[in-house]
This record gives sequence, structure tokens and C-alpha cells, in this order.
Amino acid sequence: MINNIKRINDKWHLDLFLLFIFFVTLPIAKVTAIQNYSFLIFAIVLFSTTNKEFFSKIKKLKYFLFIFFGLLLISLISAFFSIDLKETLSEIRGEILKPFFVLICLFIFIVKHNEKKIYYLIYIVIFCLVIHAMINLFMWYEGALWPFRAGGLLDNGGGERFGIWATYSISISIALLFTKYKNIGIILFIVFLLSIIGNNTRATFIGMILIFISNFLFFYSNRLIKFISLFTVLCFLVGFTFSSKNFDTRYNIYNMIIKTKFLGDYSPSEYNILIKEHSLGHSTASRLAMWKTVILYRIQEPFIPLGYGRFLYNNQINDIWKDKPENIPYKLYGQAHNDFISILLSLGIFGLTFFMIFLYYLLKISHYIFKYNKEFKFVGVFIFLGTIGYIASMMFGSFFGDSEQLYFYTLYGIALALYIKTKEEINAEN
Repeated sequence: MINNIKRINDKWHLDLFLLFIFFVTLPIAKVTAIQNYSFLIFAIVLFSTTNKEFFSKIKKLKYFLFIFFGLLLISLISAFFSIDLKETLSEIRGEILKPFFVLICLFIFIVKHNEKKIYYLIYIVIFCLVIHAMINLFMWYEGALWPFRAGGLLDNGGGERFGIWATYSISISIALLFTKYKNIGIILFIVFLLSIIGNNTRATFIGMILIFISNFLFFYSNRLIKFISLFTVLCFLVGFTFSSKNFDTRYNIYNMIIKTKFLGDYSPSEYNILIKEHSLGHSTASRLAMWKTVILYRIQEPFIPLGYGRFLYNNQINDIWKDKPENIPYKLYGQAHNDFISILLSLGIFGLTFFMIFLYYLLKISHYIFKYNKEFKFVGVFIFLGTIGYIASMMFGSFFGDSEQLYFYTLYGIALALYIKTKEEINAEN
């Protein structure tokens, strides 16, 4: 049986085909079953065709494993304090354990294969991002262009989730500028930039700006280019901020900044006054109210977790402030619309600390790949900048879950494998 699987896989590249199905369906709504089955079969093929020596490579991930299992341990402890134990355990299974399995599979896949097969996987990643960018542009055209918020096949008309894929797309186009395929990178950059404009979500625009800043800050050694680029971006931001006085509430950055002085004047239940009297948009005011109520609670009780789970926010807030209803936001949603705030509420300061280290470690090893892996340095750039874009989205929505999170973990697995390979090559040379 195993020999047959190996023979079929060697001849038809079954593993790559299954990964293609997995990657191409991730930015599509309501096809979770296809994603799950394709990856499950891929995992079976992978485990059936992999020697034990490659599984031992997992031991080299000791720093990552310490961070991950620290976060997992805090999440499991939080279950004892959860207002809904079933939901907490369900989200731990679906948003921590399942993605970890995906990460390990991608790690083993990259570790066991040569450069040629790794390139095949990278081609698949790029191709899938291009396909969905083109679909998104078509959706934007069908929606009569601006100000329609195109969301591809994922959340068309809203666009917040697809915006994450858009920032990953712009990241890979920038990464290609560090290869011999610069012309392709420029073409894709234009296509992906149009896709971001068509997406028309604030978090995506912020993510794009942070990607540009990070690109010049971390990947260019020429100080003159770095200074001119950063200065240009800064001038653009200042100019846009002052010119936004004439925009509607959605993009009126100037008004948002000058009205921050009123945030301490009202309790979260009164933040609707910011809409009526200070011209803040509803989405801005409601987010600020939801974030403030969490900060008020964690100032009083920074350590004890409340139970892991993005979808417990509403119930948790109503429970902790049942004796102080003025601290309950005037508008409550099922999620906190900020993954950092959500984790701070559910896991406390220790959980948030581990989560931030978890993100930082990916940025660290991605930059290491850029510096020391000549063949795949562009992959390091892609993952680093894509993570920056993802972090920007997480600051304004609850997106550390679903298909976006799975994509993040696949790239984490790839980065870990390239990191280990790079270190082994350097040690071998020395």
C-alpha cells in the first residue's frame, strides 16, 4: 500500500496537486470541506512517503515549540475559567491544534524536498494569489468599481477578510523584486495594487503602507534609498491626513486624530456621542468602545484568563461588567474586532505576551532567511511583509482564525523549514 502511494506520488506529484487544491480554495467561502479533505489526503501521502529521519527535524524547533506550547498551555488553563467551556475547547481545537498540524506538515514537506520541489510549491502559492487577484478585480468591475468593496470569492461587498489575501499578494510581488524575475514582480505589483484599491478597506490600506515602510526599513541596506523612501511615505501620510478633512467619516483621518482627546470623557456605553457630536464613524466609535472596555477590565485584573475564544467576547463583556453596565459598549458584537485586544481579554497579559512573541519569532526567522539563504531570500521577504500586512488587519478585526489563519500557519511552517535548512547549511560550511 505504502509503496503504491510512493510510486503514484513520484510519478504524478500527488502531494503538490493536493496542496494546489488546498491553497486555491483557502480564499473561497463555504468550501471548508474541500480544504479539509485535500489537506488530510496530502498529510496521508506525506506521512506515507517520509522517512523517520525527517520527523526528527521537529526537535530542532525547540524555541518555536516553547513559544507555541506556552500559548497552548495558557489557552488550556483558560478553559477552567471559561464562561462557555464547550466553545473554548472547540476554538482551541480549531484555531490552535488544527493549524499547528498544518504547520508541521508544511515543515516536513519543505525539509524533505530539494530546491526544485520547493520552487514548485512557491509557484503554486504565486499562481493562486494571481488567480484570486484577477477574480477580485472582476468582482470590483461587476460592483461598478469605486467605492464598492470587492472581496473576491470570500467576502465580496465587505472585503475585510479578502484584504488579508490582498496584502499577501502585494508582498509576493515586492519579494520578486529581489529575484531575477523583477519584470514579473513589477507587473504583478500593478495587478495586486489595483486589487487592493478594489478591496477598499481601511485595514488593507494600512497594511499596505506598513508593508512599504517595512520593505524599505528592513530589506534595503542603502541608507540614501531607505531615507528617501521613508521620507516620501511620511510626506504622503502627512499630506493625506490633512487633505482627509474633506473626506467622509470612513477616511477622515484628520478628524479621528483630533477627536482622540474626547475618548476619556465618555464611558464605553456613551461612545455613540462621538458619532452624534464629534462626527466619528460608527465603525470607528464602536471599535474604540469595545477596546476601551477590555483595557478597563485588564487594568483591574491583568492576569486571570477568561477562556480562549474569539466568539466569546460578547458574553464575557456582559458577564464581567454586569455590575457596571456603563462599561459595556453601546454596541456589542460577537468579536472584539482586534485580535490583540481579544487575546488580552481571553488570556490576560501572559497570553498576549506569548502571542506577540509568537508573531515576532516568525518575523525574526523570515528576516534570517532573507539575510543568509541566497536561493530563497525572496521567500523570507514575502513571509515577513505578508505577516506585517496580516498584523495590520488583526489590529482592526478578529481575523486570527478561519482560512486566513491556516494560510499564516502554512507560511510559518515553510519559514521554519527554510530557517532550519539555512542554519544546517551554514553549520556545514563552518
